[in-house]
Amino acid sequence: MPTAIGNIAIYVSDLEKSERFYVNALGLEVLTRINTPAVHEVIVGSSSGGSNLMLAKATGSEAPVRPEGIWKVFLFTDDVAELQQRAIAGGAEWVADPEHLEQFKVTIAFVKDPDGYLIELGQRHT
Repeated sequence: MPTAIGNIAIYVSDLEKSERFYVNALGLEVLTRINTPAVHEVIVGSSSGGSNLMLAKATGSEAPVRPEGIWKVFLFTDDVAELQQRAIAGGAEWVADPEHLEQFKVTIAFVKDPDGYLIELGQRHT
């Protein structure tokens, strides 16, 4: 089996709030939940494939929520402007309006999730 990224894990301040944002506002699915004595995790992504994002909340002492360690999380969508508006309505902070990048045949927009992680939204063009 070739090496592949399964998921990226980020600490969040409120697991339920982050789950609602990534599922309801961004349209990802809950793929699994993992609860251990040390951490509660929700893995979100798409059942049709792609990388996954693990949202994690420490159960003991508070783990730091430091978005500066992650540059961005990138999501593909069929309608970047609509997804950006849904994200903002769902609690995201606006960062940048959609911008068409002809050289990459993509339109991108940016928001920050409830913990300040930068989310890049991308729409492919053929």
